[in-house]
Parts: sequence; C-alpha cells; structure tokens
Amino acid sequence: MRYYKTLIIIVLSVSCAVSQALLEPDSLYKIGNQAMLQEDFVTAIENYTQILNQDKSHPDLYYNLGNAYYRLDQIGNAVWAFEKGLQLDPRDKDLKFNLSLAQARVRDRIDTPQSMFVLEQYRALKKSTTLIDIILTASALLMLGTFVYFLKRYYGWQSIWISRLIITLLVISVFVHLMALDKYYEISDTKEIIIIQPTVDIYPAPFDRRETTLFRLHEGVKAEITQEQPGWLEIVLIDGKKGWIQSENVRYL
Repeated sequence: MRYYKTLIIIVLSVSCAVSQALLEPDSLYKIGNQAMLQEDFVTAIENYTQILNQDKSHPDLYYNLGNAYYRLDQIGNAVWAFEKGLQLDPRDKDLKFNLSLAQARVRDRIDTPQSMFVLEQYRALKKSTTLIDIILTASALLMLGTFVYFLKRYYGWQSIWISRLIITLLVISVFVHLMALDKYYEISDTKEIIIIQPTVDIYPAPFDRRETTLFRLHEGVKAEITQEQPGWLEIVLIDGKKGWIQSENVRYL
C-alpha cells in the first residue's frame, strides 16, 4: 500500500510539473502583454525573454519584444527582435513595417552594391520565404508534373500542350529545388549579428587598441560573421568593409 501511495505522489508531482512547464510560457506572455499595456516595458522584456530562454519562439513574441525595445530606444535590440521574427515568418507585414521603422533610426547608412535586376528579384523571393515553404512548393510542382505525365500515358493524350505543361512543371520544380538547396546552405553557412551597443569600434585584428580603430558603427547595423575567436568576431558589412568587433556588443541572429 505504501508503495502505491509513493507512486501516486510521484505521478501527481510529475504531472503538476509538466502542467506548470506547459502553462508557464503562456502565463509569461500574458504578463508581458499586460506590462506593455501599462507601458512597463522593462517588465515586458523580462517576461518575453524568459519565454525565449525556454526555447519557445513565435513571430508575435518577437514582435512584442521588438516593440518594447523600441519604446525604450534600444534600437539595436529592436532590430534584432524584428529580424528574428521575420526568420520565422518572412511575410509578416507588421514585422516588416516595424523593422523599417527601427532601421530608419539606425545612424549608419550602408549602401548595398548594385547587382543585376534578375539577381535582386531572386534574392528578394528567397528572402520572403522559409526553407519549408520552398521545399513544399518544389515537392508539389514535382508531384503535379508526375501526376499529369501518368494521366497522359494512361489516357493516351497526344496534345503538345500537355507535354509542354509537364516539361514546364518539371523545369520549375528543378529550379525551386535548387533554390531550396541555396536557402539551406545560406542558413547553415551564414552567421549574422546585430550591433546592440550605441557605438562600437571596429579593429583590424582581435585586440582593443584605440589608435588602430578602422571605423565605428552604431546600434542596429547588421553584419555577417567571417571568423570567430574567444571574445571577438570578424564581421563584414554588405558594402565589403571588414574588421573585428568584441562579441559582447552584438546579438546573434
């Protein structure tokens, strides 16, 4: 009997712990939202951050977090939050709009190198979709092309337009599969950061010497990591400028 009582207590304890763990992110989110309504943005950030620390994420969570940072004039953190939200949902109009507002307050204006129109459109299309979206689209096109092909063989259709349709679907499917591969390598190989400190110095090597400063950047600037050393990151900007920055001044995307 004592064994069964102990077992029941253990089961109930585990059940309560699991229930609390499942409810906690939702409760924190509600507390954070209530703090936002009361314009207590510090408390809101604390609660939203606790959710992220539990490996929970959602576009709405990053949207609210970004708004809280923005209201506290923490532009770098606001840009980081909106960028993180767009990684989860690249087509979210509210995240895009608020990101543009935050970026408008970034002091540094870095010119993007000109490229071919077709290449710019391809990059824009790739940026506006997730890897899962691209894979599903490619698979759907392949399945549709294969289905039409088997219908053509089964019913003996001889129309040239059916053959052209099949070829078109398969060619587009191959292109979208290649885009998925490109997106995958981009996600796997590219590490990006957002500068979150008001002003940071960029150095030619991973050591702090004021007299060797290459240039300065301000919060909200986005850069790609090319090398990492303890406490330091080598970054490159979209205009090609490169240098070393202390890792404590950035947040990873």
